[in-house]
Amino acid sequence: MTYFDQTQSTSRSSKISWDYSGPTDPLVGSGATSAERLMGYGGAGVITALLIWLSYTSGVPATSAWQWAVLVFFAYDIGGGAVANMLNSCKRFYHTPAKPGEGAFIRAAKNVRVFTAIHVHPIIAAALLGGSVGNAVAWYVVLQVSVWLVLAAPLYLRRPLATLLTVLAVIAATSLLPLGAGLEWFIPCLFIKMVMGHAVPEEPYAPAQS
Repeated sequence: MTYFDQTQSTSRSSKISWDYSGPTDPLVGSGATSAERLMGYGGAGVITALLIWLSYTSGVPATSAWQWAVLVFFAYDIGGGAVANMLNSCKRFYHTPAKPGEGAFIRAAKNVRVFTAIHVHPIIAAALLGGSVGNAVAWYVVLQVSVWLVLAAPLYLRRPLATLLTVLAVIAATSLLPLGAGLEWFIPCLFIKMVMGHAVPEEPYAPAQS
């Protein structure tokens, strides 16, 4: 039996379930409850607003509307994704085989290595927002290596290893390899999203009555 084909009761209010249904939702996971959707989308909105404010007050060199649009996109995608990838609905959605009709993009996204490889976000952000492209390339490589290390670890060690690598990234991002002014949040949020969130399969809890 694999880790994604079981359903079991855990308490009166919740159960572990790897099954989902409903319209495809790659952001918060298909079949997300109303509370999970509120947490995912609402949290993304709050985090995006905070990160944009921090970028502005930190002096990010964005002088045009399209640069701010890029910054907003990354803040929402990375900051919001850091929350969304921790949702049980996302764990359920991304760590089970693709269902018929979900399409090539969803199948690629469910491959953790492929999905991580397309996250060239640090390089784009640095190039467009006055950051260090050299440091951005280094961070892209570190991100790939970190995810591969997590996936190579036994399942029971993936969560602590992912946490260790993320904490190291947080420390290095602020002292050793800064991405750029106003982008201090970028690498920590990216590692939470991809290394701690996307690369770690965990038991997805669901309401017991669902």
